[in-house]
Amino acid sequence: MSNNKRQVLLGLAGALVLAVAGVWAAGDAAAPQLRALSAKAGRRITTLTIETSDPVPYLTTRPDPMTLLVDLRQVEAAHVVNSANEARGVIASVGVEDALSPDGAHLARVRIRLTQPAAHQVRAKRNLIYVDLDSAFPLGGGSTSSLSTPGDMQAARPAGVKYATTLDAVRADKEPTGASVTLTGNGELAVESVTALGDGTPRVVLEFLNLRSKTPADIVIGRGPVSEVHVSTTGVTPTTKVVVDLSHPASYRVVPAEDGGKDLKIFFDDSIKDDAGSARPVAIASASDPITALLGAGTRAGVPSRAPLQQQPGATPPPAPGPAAPVGPVIAASQARFNGNPVTLDFTDADLRMVLRTFADISGLNLVIDPKVDGRVSLTLKEVPWDQALDIILKSNGLGYEVDGTVVRIAPMSVFTAEKEDRKKQQEATDSAADLPTITRTLSYAKAADLVPLLKSASLSPRGDVQIDPRTNTLIIRDIASKLQGVAQVLDTLDRPQPQVEIEARIIQTTRDFARNLGVQWGFNGRVSPELNNTTGLAFPNQGGLTGRTGGIQGPSQGALTDHTATAVNLGVSPATSAIGLALGSVNGALNLDVALSALESSGHGRILSTPRIATQNNVVAKIIQGVQIPIQTVANNTVTVSFKDAALTLQVTPQITASNTVIMQIDIENAAPDFSRAINNIPPIDTQHAITTILVSDGQTSVIGGIYVSQEQSTNDRTPGLHKVPLLGWLFRRDTLSDQSRELLIFITPRIIKG
Repeated sequence: MSNNKRQVLLGLAGALVLAVAGVWAAGDAAAPQLRALSAKAGRRITTLTIETSDPVPYLTTRPDPMTLLVDLRQVEAAHVVNSANEARGVIASVGVEDALSPDGAHLARVRIRLTQPAAHQVRAKRNLIYVDLDSAFPLGGGSTSSLSTPGDMQAARPAGVKYATTLDAVRADKEPTGASVTLTGNGELAVESVTALGDGTPRVVLEFLNLRSKTPADIVIGRGPVSEVHVSTTGVTPTTKVVVDLSHPASYRVVPAEDGGKDLKIFFDDSIKDDAGSARPVAIASASDPITALLGAGTRAGVPSRAPLQQQPGATPPPAPGPAAPVGPVIAASQARFNGNPVTLDFTDADLRMVLRTFADISGLNLVIDPKVDGRVSLTLKEVPWDQALDIILKSNGLGYEVDGTVVRIAPMSVFTAEKEDRKKQQEATDSAADLPTITRTLSYAKAADLVPLLKSASLSPRGDVQIDPRTNTLIIRDIASKLQGVAQVLDTLDRPQPQVEIEARIIQTTRDFARNLGVQWGFNGRVSPELNNTTGLAFPNQGGLTGRTGGIQGPSQGALTDHTATAVNLGVSPATSAIGLALGSVNGALNLDVALSALESSGHGRILSTPRIATQNNVVAKIIQGVQIPIQTVANNTVTVSFKDAALTLQVTPQITASNTVIMQIDIENAAPDFSRAINNIPPIDTQHAITTILVSDGQTSVIGGIYVSQEQSTNDRTPGLHKVPLLGWLFRRDTLSDQSRELLIFITPRIIKG
């Protein structure tokens, strides 16, 4: 090769080296920069702030409980200002290292060393990444991602915090999308563990160490998805367990009290539904965290987020180890919010697999793409959260995903459906071949025969069977092992003592009677007769007489006046309570007059109080009777038959206690009494008051369920025609009678729930 050619080649090589170096330098200049590290320590929370020049993806890992690593992908840290070591709290030191990711990408690694184990939560806002370290919720030892044991957590609590020693109150409140349960202590409540149980009645269990309870053992809630709350304390070193029973599966989150607060809240949300209609968990940590934003759960790279904790109770947890269930699409709820770092994407007829791999670089996810994922995609997105962009691409191409540990697998939805069906068939085959264990459960409160239909329809597999021992009220259950746990939980829920209710009724009868009678009787006789020397002086009529003809005899029977007069006006009162008489006569007896005035006035008041009372269990009919039976004879075909009719005070009631401490009662009450004063053939009629109704009454309150008021007024006037109208003297020819009667019946009912 000639020198000229060698010089030309050397020149070209040098130019190429300079060009490559320029491109590399330009790439370095364009890389995001780690600008500053700062920290702020509070009494309980220590926050480390990581500032970069641009929004960047990051990944957090915990190699041990005392170390937290935050890896910033493709970030330069040559000019970082680190003032985080000046803070106190749980941070011992903060440093920056250069590292490489498993795929060879450059990383700026922020290494955080702690003075004590502490849970962490990462959140991001544009170019700021905040790491919150909470000493009240430490992690366990080693590289495990679960919460520490209760003993470790108790020992690691910061000094100066007044923790609760008693649980004073449990309160439930209605929330817009569900309900919340608030636990109040005499200090800050530190929850040791939160467990969601399923395969039966959905429930959430919270445990507290060194805590006693002053609340009732069983509290009926009945708000949103929350059914009941059960509180129990065990052990010499008291451990209090709070069990929240749900009426249906719902997502939940536990929110500890703020610094110095005494309330711990559990929120239950049943507004977010998947395609099958069951509640799904919602994101509780910062969605800017790649794993959290994609999965909608509080886990980042295998390390759980700090409380609030969240899970969906009521859904059977998948066996471990084993394949994870498909989760996709990424965001199923219409209310989903996307908080990933904004990205700008512009693809034209690009390979779908290549586009999905781009999101692995953006988010730092461990991504596996199924071989059946194929196709082309065109899109233009500007400043869109990366998780929203990924969601749109997956939906547009009929794709879903599943999570296995920290690995995300993307595949067509048909693949997940087929795998789910295969797993179901495999499980059915395993169940069909498995031996059937047997358990026995002796019931204390429920009747074994009543629970058999419910267990067969709701809890047992097709191979399951239930037998009953009536003598001991025992259930003998035979089924596959995976179903027996659910059966046990159902029996725990149903075999509970029912609350009792005391029902008291009051039947009040009042009467008022008033009567007034005023009358007159008078008679006279007059004669003209020769023997009296008072003849008429005529041949006819020469003598005669005039007398009353009503038939009564007036006048005294002895004394100075011995002549009687026949009654002309007989309008007296009988029997009279007051009377006065006047008798007048002539010397020769030719004319006699006798007048009697009689009067009667009466009034009366009566009150009868009947108070039947009976106690019974919830939803169990009760009846109480007090009275007599009236024998009634009937003769047919020369055969005498005697039947009996009740004339008694009867109360029959069926109470139903509601979740709000009110009582719904189906009431049948009757008050019947015989009236022998109106007996016919020695058989008295029965005077009865009867009411049948259904009513809702609060515990301990009294309500009127019915009443009858009857009033009767009567006025009578007996008189002599024409003469009763004579002015001033008309009262001599009439009798006045006035009667006023009233009857009132009131029925009261009072339920009282018998507590404990």
